[in-house]
Amino acid sequence: MGNRGSALDNLTTLNPAEMLEALQTYPFLAPYALALYCESRGLLCHSLALFPVLGPGGHSLLCDEICRTGHENVLAQAINRNEPTVFRCKTGLLNFVVPFKLSRSQSCCLLGGGVRDAQLNQSSIELLAREKNLNGPTLIEELTKLPTSSEDELRAVAEKTAEILPALQNGSLYALAFERTMLRLNAIIGLMPELDRLNSSAEVLQLVGETLAVLFDLSRAAVILPTGAERRPMLRCLGQWLPEPVALSDEQLALLLRPAAARRYVLEDEDALQRLPGVKGERVSCQPLSAEGQFLGTLALFDAELAPRDLLLVELLAGRAAQRMLRLEKEREQALEATISEQIIQMISDLSLVDHREALFTRILDLSAGMLRASKGSLMILDEDGEHLYIEAGKGMNPELARNMKVRVGSGIAGRVVSSGHPLLVNDIEKDERVRSANRPRFRTKSFISVPLKVRGEIFAVLNLSDKENQATFDETDLRLLTSFAPHFSALIERTESLERAAALEELSVTDPLTGLYNRRFLERRLEEEISRSLRQELSLTLIMLDLDNFKHYNDLCGHLGGDKALKRTARLLRHSAREMDIVTRFGGEEFCILLPATSKKESLLVAERIRHAIEKEIFPREKDLPLGKLTASMGIASFPTDGNTPRTLINAADMALYRAKSEGRNRTILYELNYRADQATTA
Repeated sequence: MGNRGSALDNLTTLNPAEMLEALQTYPFLAPYALALYCESRGLLCHSLALFPVLGPGGHSLLCDEICRTGHENVLAQAINRNEPTVFRCKTGLLNFVVPFKLSRSQSCCLLGGGVRDAQLNQSSIELLAREKNLNGPTLIEELTKLPTSSEDELRAVAEKTAEILPALQNGSLYALAFERTMLRLNAIIGLMPELDRLNSSAEVLQLVGETLAVLFDLSRAAVILPTGAERRPMLRCLGQWLPEPVALSDEQLALLLRPAAARRYVLEDEDALQRLPGVKGERVSCQPLSAEGQFLGTLALFDAELAPRDLLLVELLAGRAAQRMLRLEKEREQALEATISEQIIQMISDLSLVDHREALFTRILDLSAGMLRASKGSLMILDEDGEHLYIEAGKGMNPELARNMKVRVGSGIAGRVVSSGHPLLVNDIEKDERVRSANRPRFRTKSFISVPLKVRGEIFAVLNLSDKENQATFDETDLRLLTSFAPHFSALIERTESLERAAALEELSVTDPLTGLYNRRFLERRLEEEISRSLRQELSLTLIMLDLDNFKHYNDLCGHLGGDKALKRTARLLRHSAREMDIVTRFGGEEFCILLPATSKKESLLVAERIRHAIEKEIFPREKDLPLGKLTASMGIASFPTDGNTPRTLINAADMALYRAKSEGRNRTILYELNYRADQATTA
């Protein structure tokens, strides 16, 4: 109950600043620079009311310690006697003091000044100016501009003020304060929909600053919020009273940022805050900017003299602003996530079409660089020993130079990423304690970003980006974007490598190990595909079956190793003599097949003869000992669909033609004819 009663008292007690504000509305006090002195708070004075030459209570360029002591004596006497007093400064300017009780225990004085006698004592003023190292004529000119008055007139003003003070305290000042509070409350409530419509935190803070300046006459408001890529909080003014954001020390941050503080708190005479360049606030009222349990920062009001009621209104305004800022941040994160999702889908769709490892590396690097607008980058792969990284894809660097670059694990930025296992964002390589080193000439900026690529928790590559196109630094958003894609890059690389391994195994299963040509299995599968295609497109398809003549005899002469060499040489001749579109296979033993897509039987005869002559002209070891004096080949030719419409019937037709070539003396080419089938049946 005690605390609640104290809080209520604070909200209903008149504040000295409110008293001063109310007195300044009286026309007969308008010519005077006014200030309020309270024993509990010291001197209160609106900054605009300070007269540069002679302000109330010793706030003057001309006042020295003696002068200030004299003023304090006048104040003390006025309070003790409880009667108005008029006094003259040594400059000759006139002042008045009116004592009153703001509360039962709080003695205050209204101070008025800034007026002069009709006649100025110029000689004494010039002497004073010399003592204070001021320009005498300029000082006289400034004093001449002041309103004139006499001690009697000033005494009358002081007595009149003393008469109205009790009336102010007996209700009219409360009414005025209540009216002003309600106006401010109404204005703040009216601003809330406007706050909710703003589209950026900068706009929210600008409106808060304007509101504090207009409604509460606060010209030195600021916020302490995370700024820049490192998200280190800085002090930024609301308005234009500071030219640049102010960096804060850890001690200053600890004072100004209190996430655990639920309500406002006040800092007074903190040495750490006195050292803030351009700020130097003796008293700071701090309001946490929090919403939905999240602490965003602090609203700081420097040297603000606000009544508790007004602080409550500021708290209401700050709370609503914090809510809007938090909402905007969530909307920004949601938009970013949506963008990332769309980019991931599109990127994965594009990358999934790439089936070659090297092409995939290049594509990943290009997409990442485009996404973050980086002009340089590399994709580095960890070698099998896990000791070095080498560049598989580079951007913005000489390819030959990239191929020869290696980075040891643990050194350089990429090497450190492998060692730590974590992404690395560097704003300035020359200042970052983690990687501090001189920037290399090939880089225009000092900012880098490196992200590890992992498969089943093991790092196998590092993606590096540098030199943004606009020469800006990489930030947390860039890092978050790139790390969002990293798992997908890893999965695609693993998938492509798996496909390549499977393709290699498939290649082995259809390849003849001796000659490197496709084998019979591949021929039969390919024949089915080509027959289907020829049928759909109404194309011809021809098969040439080739058999080396007297090859058993040649094997007996040269041995199996010599025979194998002859087969390899024959395979090379076939590859060179066949057309690009033809498919050369080893059918078995010394037999070969050449499949000629979209080729008629007549057209294939030219190809077959070219091959036969190539073999005939080739010089094989000990071929002179063969029956024909040369290692030659016989060939049979059959075409789809006239000679066979299935792989089996087409191969069989070519084989019958080959048999006919053998029977007619070898080293020749025979085109299949339908009667060969009848002859075979008869022979059988």
